[in-house]
Amino acid sequence: MEYLVYLFPVFFISIWVFVTYIISKFGWSDLVSHYKANDNFVGKRIGLISASINRTNYNNSLLLEYNSEGIYLKPIFLFRLFHDPILIPWKDIKEVRDKKFIFFDFKELIIGDPPVAVIKLNEKTFTKMEKDILSINSK
Repeated sequence: MEYLVYLFPVFFISIWVFVTYIISKFGWSDLVSHYKANDNFVGKRIGLISASINRTNYNNSLLLEYNSEGIYLKPIFLFRLFHDPILIPWKDIKEVRDKKFIFFDFKELIIGDPPVAVIKLNEKTFTKMEKDILSINSK
């Protein structure tokens, strides 16, 4: 029975790797195939955010940065396996829709043409980026 103590970490890590892989296949991998980026992004950092990508929720687990090129997203360390960083150019955001759920306002971003993914962000997060980018582009 003592060997079970040693098997638990192996079992736990195996399940974590499997679940992370499955989560990545629900939309993140589509984004990576079109918008894969490296870790050397320079931009304004919003920090940890919650977002939904093709109905997969990333609650307080995505790091968001942006600049005049686009939106840079990467998961926190615990979820980085199978989740390469992505840089979505502003020009590839084909549509922005207003959405509401109970008392929460969201922006739904349609990415790519034909659509690659739908990303749902908090409205305040998107509005902050939008204002900054408009002020940068007007200079």
